[in-house]
Amino acid sequence: MKKTKFKNNYLYNGLGFPILLEKAEFHFVEGKWLLKVDVEKIADLVIKALPLKNSGLTGAEIHFARTYFEYSKREFAKQLNISHTAVNKWEDSGNEKAKMDSSLEIFLRSFIKLKLNQEKDFAVFYKHLIDEAKHFSDLSKSPPLSIAV
Repeated sequence: MKKTKFKNNYLYNGLGFPILLEKAEFHFVEGKWLLKVDVEKIADLVIKALPLKNSGLTGAEIHFARTYFEYSKREFAKQLNISHTAVNKWEDSGNEKAKMDSSLEIFLRSFIKLKLNQEKDFAVFYKHLIDEAKHFSDLSKSPPLSIAV
């Protein structure tokens, strides 16, 4: 019997929100097919993909970004020059799109990008964000982030 298989477009929820894995690897272990997952690798791919997501960020995705950079809610709020109650409100949205002004979402996405030290292409990224900002509020639901692993 084959011990490894791949599944296209597998919905993974291991980081607290749905992520569409474009090619998920499974191994047959003790009579069950189990997902082979490198959580650290997925987390690194997700944090790099979040600033480029073409729909509004969800509360769970914002929570992930905050904890990825190891900020408390108060520290995160201070970094963004907002109140910690705003961070609470966003994160309480869970897997729904966080209710925030598009300019604040642009700032948050820019903050993530800068924290990753990817400012080399920041001007292009920022122009893209401004062009795409109208789409952040267009959709009432935010589709899952899709990454290739």
